[in-house]
Amino acid sequence: MRGIDYKHLQELLQGARLVGATEAAIVAAKDIVVEDELAERCRLPRCENYGLSMSCPPHVGGPAAMRKQLEACEQALFFRIDVPSAMLYSSESREIFQLLHEIAAGIERAAVRLGFDQAKAFAGDSCKRIFCFDQPECQALAAPGKCRHPQSARPSMSGFGINVERLLQSVGWDIGIGDRSMSGESEKNTFVCGLVLLKHLQQNEQE
Repeated sequence: MRGIDYKHLQELLQGARLVGATEAAIVAAKDIVVEDELAERCRLPRCENYGLSMSCPPHVGGPAAMRKQLEACEQALFFRIDVPSAMLYSSESREIFQLLHEIAAGIERAAVRLGFDQAKAFAGDSCKRIFCFDQPECQALAAPGKCRHPQSARPSMSGFGINVERLLQSVGWDIGIGDRSMSGESEKNTFVCGLVLLKHLQQNEQE
């Protein structure tokens, strides 16, 4: 089996930044820590979005499914979007997470085009709250079940128990993000993150 094409990985990193990621890095699949306890937090204390969409618990495979997917990968692309804290905790938060999902989905499609035929993207927050907040229910949960936003909505990392803090540490990103406003006053920034698993190139799997 040939190794991963690092030229393709660099293309994905560059593309992630071009479409809106503040930072992007390639991480080894073995460095992605999955914890059952983190996924359990979706249920206890019960998240307000629990059970409302196909991409959130209990409708996802959880940590066990994620560990199985990681066994088939060598690398993943981890990215973040820096945003003002005040914006993230305001009525504008939905738009921020919508952008996060769209960037994750875009990177996934780019990875598929480059030969990572089983690339899989994960983002944050509930796709029901982000894309279908004005709908009574998730259409994907109702038979025959078709998602209204299949090109954009992606599963949340939380439901799979992915330890984002450990990922941040592994790539060396400073989580104490700060910035200056035009008035010169310090503004507190925060971030949202996404992850795209990169499975072996299809042609390599056939060798």
